[in-house]
Amino acid sequence: MKVVGENMVIELRNLSIGYLKGKRRLYILKQLNASLHQGELVCLVGENGVGKSTLLRTISGVQSPLSGEIFIQQKSLKDYSAQELARAISLVLTDRIYAGNLTVKEIVTLGRHPYTNWLGILDGEDQKKVEWSMEITGIRNMGDQLISELSDGQFQKTLIARALAQDTDIIILDEPTAHLDVTNKIVVMKLLKDLAGKTGKSVLMATHELELGLQIADHLWMAFRNDIMLSGAPEDLVLNGAFHRMINNDSIIFDDSNGRFTIKYKTDKTCTLSGEKTAYSLTRNALQRKGWSVSPGKSDVMIKITQADTGYAWQVEHEQLKEQADSIGDLLKILGNI
Repeated sequence: MKVVGENMVIELRNLSIGYLKGKRRLYILKQLNASLHQGELVCLVGENGVGKSTLLRTISGVQSPLSGEIFIQQKSLKDYSAQELARAISLVLTDRIYAGNLTVKEIVTLGRHPYTNWLGILDGEDQKKVEWSMEITGIRNMGDQLISELSDGQFQKTLIARALAQDTDIIILDEPTAHLDVTNKIVVMKLLKDLAGKTGKSVLMATHELELGLQIADHLWMAFRNDIMLSGAPEDLVLNGAFHRMINNDSIIFDDSNGRFTIKYKTDKTCTLSGEKTAYSLTRNALQRKGWSVSPGKSDVMIKITQADTGYAWQVEHEQLKEQADSIGDLLKILGNI
């Protein structure tokens, strides 16, 4: 198996992107320098409107850069013909394909278009690529199903299978999890990570899933509104404060130690809490949501979590009050009367 990061497959050199409006150049991101290597999954992150989709379209040759250069497998992008580029990069966009009369297998088969003759006839090797792509993405048993009948998760897997059937070394995806539920977001991102590791293909995807990106990406490209982009291992970007810089909002807290975002609540009441680790953490979350802060020292309100075979109990003491709750919901009702 290839070593992750061994060979550079995409390199941005002083790249500036945006649009031409008459003779004016409207810059979105400037002087970008970043790279993607063989077998890597790179997540491109940034707030809405920062230029993520524009960057992906520029890298994939859909639109031209304003200045600088893009190298695909050590060859300048401008030196690629359309057919050469189709054999180097496969592109998966967010928009749903309106092809109700086509089946899953027919959509996946479209990925072989750069290799077939003008009649679009598939030979034995083409068929093997299509079958392999459907097998590895877990949709082989859905080949005869109409594309219009698919769930969002199944549809996204079909588009990824089509990209795999195209058999390029590079796969670029624009928000592939945008319309998915939580479970399918994780499934699709894990699938892409596994594909990069098992096949040696390089994956570049734009995503808003910062927490998932932290867990799954080999590198992050972080785009900001002031025309710059930072790149590096997710953990290095945490350590240098890039995530705090990206989440510039007083209502959100980023925890460096675990890479999680939490809501910052205004608290005007204090209590002391003790008990088993998991129940303690969940109880603290509920208390903060209701305006309670948990003090490490003593306070007027003492909450102790006890554990028995039947579950947990919450003992509340405040002045002359001594009550027990059998759930966090009941605990919050008691505290509401204090």
